[in-house]
Formats: sequence, structure tokens, C-alpha cells
Amino acid sequence: MAELRSFRKREVFLSLKQDLAKPIILSQEKSAQIENIFSKGDPSVVLYHKFIITGFVSRKEWGQHPSLLRILRNYRSPSGSVLHYSYYDYMDAFEKVLFFQNQKFNHSWFLMFGKDFDNQTPSWFLKWWEMFGSIPQIFPEPLQDALRYFDSRCSSSKHRSQFPVILIFSQRYKVHWISMWKYTINSNLLNREFSVKWWDSLRINPIINQVYKDYPPPVQKPITHRTRSQSSLDSVQIIEKSSKELKELAQQLIAHSQQLESEEQISPTASEGSVNHDPIDPFQDSQDPYSGYNLDSD
Repeated sequence: MAELRSFRKREVFLSLKQDLAKPIILSQEKSAQIENIFSKGDPSVVLYHKFIITGFVSRKEWGQHPSLLRILRNYRSPSGSVLHYSYYDYMDAFEKVLFFQNQKFNHSWFLMFGKDFDNQTPSWFLKWWEMFGSIPQIFPEPLQDALRYFDSRCSSSKHRSQFPVILIFSQRYKVHWISMWKYTINSNLLNREFSVKWWDSLRINPIINQVYKDYPPPVQKPITHRTRSQSSLDSVQIIEKSSKELKELAQQLIAHSQQLESEEQISPTASEGSVNHDPIDPFQDSQDPYSGYNLDSD
């Protein structure tokens, strides 16, 4: 009897290695929606897959321990056994489900965060992002500018600060991208090489407008140009003064004005002294953090 239980337990966990179980885990946990996009010319051919991340189950939400098992509903092993999965299987499903490849080895994934996505990202998702996530180099230049601006204005918590800003940006503004991988041989080792592409149909203007709406530029206070007479009169309290006191103040202002006039005749004018014959471009300030990348590459 003990051997039978041991065999069936081994069968259950071996069955979890099947690719069919992984998307079901993500669907059951309401973490991802996976959709087949078929060829219009041949409905039997899958052109690519759409993978929409809708949420994450945190380690705390899982239960007492990540090894705690949950039943996989609507799916059984070939022998009819009920399948179970742990939190480790859940994390593994996020990664391994995207390892699907077609016979021509040119399969692609259309990736994005769902419209209602508003979850805290777990730390283990960083590994997934390094393989399948987007990169700033594929962004059109106006969207790169919006990303830089977002980075300069967005304040992050201690937890969110461990993630790249493009991940937070893509989550918040639902920026799509396309991910692919292929096999390569390096030093006689077979590796997976990952790459990403921009989705040309994405409308970036609404995204850019929303960024500046969420983080309005600081309002520049206008500089008020004041004449010497205005500054002098503002500094003099003339209210509730007698006629004699006002005459004395007037004589002081006349004397001060004559002194300034004589000084200006000796020294060059203020406008001549402030002319810059070699102006500096105010926009040639900081180095572009994305310079050196080939933005036209696939």
C-alpha cells in the first residue's frame, strides 16, 4: 500500500512537468490570460501567443509555506489522477510557459500587463523580466523622453526601488512589447538567447499625455522686472507721513538719482557688460542615459 501511494505521488509531480499544466495554473490563480492568435489563411497555424499578466499571488497570500499544495482543477494526469501544485510550481509556470517554441523556431509572444493590473510585484519576477521583459532601447524617441521624465518625477517605495523603472512604467501605462527566443551554441553549450521588439501599432501619444497629466511639470514663477524708482518707492513707507517728511524724502531721492547718473556715465552700461559673445546651449547639460544604443535594431 505504501508503494502504491509513493508511485501515485511521483506520478502527480511528474505530470506537472507537462506544458499543458502550466497555463492552467496561471489561469486558475488569475495571474495571466493566454490566447492563441491563429493565421487567417490557415486556422490550424498559431502565428503567436498573447500573454496578458493580470496579477500575482504573493507568498503571504499562498499560505503557511510555499510547499503547501493546491488542487489543479479541470485537469488530470493521463491516468486520471488529481494534480497538485505548490508556490514553487506557480513561479515556475510563469517562466516555463513562455518556453513554447514552434517547428520553425520563430515563435513570438505579445506581452503586456492587463488594464486592471494593480498588484505588488514579487521579487522573484525580476528573473522573468530579465529574460522576457521590455528594454528602453526599443522605445520610440518621444516615449523614451516620457520614460526619462517619469523616472525623474516618480517616487518609489523601498520595495519598488529594486525593480527597473521600465518595468514600473510598463505596468502603469500598459506598454506592450514582443518577446522571442532562440537556441544558440556558446562554448559547446546550448543556450537560449532572448530578444524583444517594439509593437508598431501601439499608439504612444495617449501614454505620453497621461504621463505628463499624472506628473505635471513644476510651474515656473514669472520674473518681475522692476525699475530703480519702483524699488526705491516700495522700500519707503510714505503712508501717514507729514508734508515736511515727504519733501525731505523727495530731496533724498533726487540726490540719490543724481549720484547714480554720475556713476553710470563713468562705468559701461549694464547691458553692454552682460553680453555673452559665446552663448552656452542650455539643453547641452546632462548626458543622454540611453546614448550609444542602436534604436533602429530589431
